Amino acid sequence: MTELAVVVLAHADSAHLTRLVQALDDLPIFLHCDTKMSRADYSLVLKLPKRVKMLPRIDTRIASWSLVAAELAGLRTAVNATRATHIAVLSGSDYPLMSVDALLGALGPWQGRSYMYNRKLPFAQWSTNRHSDGGEWRVRYKVLTWRQNVVAPKGVPLRWPVKRELPRGLELRASSQWKVYSRNHAAVLLGIVDARPDLVRFWRDTFIPDEGFSASILGSQSIVGSDALEPCLANPWYYTFPPGAHHPRWLGSNDFSRISQARFAPPADPKSVVADLSTGGIGPHQKLFARKFSSSGDPDLLRRIDAELRR
Repeated sequence: MTELAVVVLAHADSAHLTRLVQALDDLPIFLHCDTKMSRADYSLVLKLPKRVKMLPRIDTRIASWSLVAAELAGLRTAVNATRATHIAVLSGSDYPLMSVDALLGALGPWQGRSYMYNRKLPFAQWSTNRHSDGGEWRVRYKVLTWRQNVVAPKGVPLRWPVKRELPRGLELRASSQWKVYSRNHAAVLLGIVDARPDLVRFWRDTFIPDEGFSASILGSQSIVGSDALEPCLANPWYYTFPPGAHHPRWLGSNDFSRISQARFAPPADPKSVVADLSTGGIGPHQKLFARKFSSSGDPDLLRRIDAELRR
């Protein structure tokens, strides 16, 4: 049985993508390349090993349902084509911090569980000067979309001014686009997508649905039942946000010591990190992946990761 399958969502940089595929040796990979990827990059992507299965390409845009659509297509293909016990969703700028054997070992204690940072709303980091509700505004206001993408002139999404009701049974969670699903949760999510078109219609018109859709659906006990996703404070990804930034920064050699500490930190215990969130956070814990990397960035960083962390 394949223990891990990987869905990768990429939009550029075939050189780093090739290195990422090599680092995930022998694992089945389901790759979505954004329609805006250059012809030169895409022609190189098509030369990747046969274990890399190409997904139908769509135009994906930041903060939009199109990113969820690409992820769901990858999950559906991975569930149907493999018997993987876990399915990781990575970006094309990610990289593993350990060998595949070590990665599988780290996921061992998570058998039957999704390793997905998620917490119930309100989430203070999602509040803004205009909306202090801990992120509920992202979902409660219907945004204007075109072909699965948010209409946002000058970066400001257009939305209706009046809040709307949530679909029956929906409990909102804050999460990350990058996550590791258990096979059961991936199958349950796909089944709900097929059975509850009202939920899909609702989430299509939300802002940044890729950071809340899956965790909110799977975390809603009245929708999922006893297999509902539990809140989890552990995050298997390493990344850093500059002060006030909305996106993590690109990593360089000066980050290596912190990345190394994250790689060799104590593993997260599923039983202890899936718990009451009143404490607001947990201590250092082992990271399985990191982002963001670029082939045009500092080459020494990935060399050291390969030589010293993934040996």
